[in-house]
Amino acid sequence: MYNPKFPAISILGCGWVGKPLALHLQAEGYRVKGSRTTMAGVEEMNNLGVQGCVVKLEENKITADPEFWDADVLIIDVPPRMQRGEGAFVQEMTTLAAHLRTTRIGKVIFISSTSVYPNVNDKVTEECTRLPDAPNGLALLKAEHLLMAETAWDTVVLRFGGLAGYDRMPTTQRKVNEAKGQDMPLNLIHRLDCIGVIDAVLEKDIWNEVFNACASAHPMKFTYHVAAAAYYGFMRPRRKTTDDDSYKIVSNSKLKKMLGYTFKFDSPLQFFGDEPGKIPLGNLPETQEEGYNR
Repeated sequence: MYNPKFPAISILGCGWVGKPLALHLQAEGYRVKGSRTTMAGVEEMNNLGVQGCVVKLEENKITADPEFWDADVLIIDVPPRMQRGEGAFVQEMTTLAAHLRTTRIGKVIFISSTSVYPNVNDKVTEECTRLPDAPNGLALLKAEHLLMAETAWDTVVLRFGGLAGYDRMPTTQRKVNEAKGQDMPLNLIHRLDCIGVIDAVLEKDIWNEVFNACASAHPMKFTYHVAAAAYYGFMRPRRKTTDDDSYKIVSNSKLKKMLGYTFKFDSPLQFFGDEPGKIPLGNLPETQEEGYNR
């Protein structure tokens, strides 16, 4: 859904979401540049028909092709590398923000995560002020606040749920048999909806907001794994008493209302087929692994 107000878009981080996003936006008519950290990555982007640029973001400096910053919109899709600690990511974002003030970029889309919310055993909305219970979430929350506080550009924060689809699915018997967190409701988003939500932000031209982005339905992890077993032809997993029942249910109501977005996959159970309701959840062979109880 091309918006002529933003003809040029640069994507910082062309990984699992960023690379197909670049291809999609270019097909929509935008002039797209995508960053990679190596020349081999840049060559891959160029071979796909998207202008690749080397960008290396560090705590105290940025090494980048200058043309990367010639854009109307910057999409930041760089997850924290937590092996260096939460502070390193925040410092990287601080360095990035300082550099952005020297560019013509006027709009920023920051890809965050629902890990900014702690497990509260209840529904959470964008108004939640409780601090995350994981360092990754705290690093992202601090980066959100840093970017949203800037006046040199307008920012939208997209808090994606767990990324799913394609090669990020429970595609092995071992995975569907996983006992941990069986009774936890899932907050997932299909990659096609990640791209669709970004499209909607550009189309609606709505900024300076924070949106939760995940499917409306929140099936239990066990139910999701039963559906996976049915779809991929595995033995049905058995129920097991879990050791952690803490959870959160992330509401996407604000996103659907303000952006008018309709999810392509509004339930994680739809990830396994073209239409909901096609995957049988019963009458499957039982797993023979020990330690599982019905």
